[in-house]
Amino acid sequence: MLCRCTIELPKGAPRASRILIPRDELLNWEQADQLLSRADAQANELIRQAEKKCEVLLETASLEVWQRADAQFKQWAHERQMMCESLERYATSLTNQAIRCLLDEAVPPQRLSALIKQLLASQVQEVDATLLCHPDEYEEMKQCLANYKATFWKLQPDETIPTQTIVLHTDEGDFRISWRSMLDTFFNPGK
Repeated sequence: MLCRCTIELPKGAPRASRILIPRDELLNWEQADQLLSRADAQANELIRQAEKKCEVLLETASLEVWQRADAQFKQWAHERQMMCESLERYATSLTNQAIRCLLDEAVPPQRLSALIKQLLASQVQEVDATLLCHPDEYEEMKQCLANYKATFWKLQPDETIPTQTIVLHTDEGDFRISWRSMLDTFFNPGK
């Protein structure tokens, strides 16, 4: 049910210059409201697109930072590895120099004792053989053999044998060992 009402103003009441809002003005307001709604929707869409672009840029920048950091960490790890290898070579070289100095300071009787010990470690002791040494080292060699209780070899001086060298002469062949060759074997095991 529809009802229509009319409002009447009392007679003598002052009339306003505009009693009603003109239809054109209402249309303008409606258009303005629609325009504002569209502008608001467009602004929201632009904000959403900008946020999405920011997320993509942030992800790209983050990935780039991690790639650079990873490359830097790999470089540091490589440099550390090279430094460790260099340090190891340097320490080995220094240790070898110190050992060589100590071994070079060993007196001839100690050197001959080391040669006999090495010979005993590498030979079958019960072999019937002649042990040849330089005549100047004959007495020291005799004492070394006595210290190690190696009485199964016949000791014999030989002018052709260099000092700090001994030769074990057997029927199968000769076994030669010298202080210098023992040091070379110790310091250059791969050669």
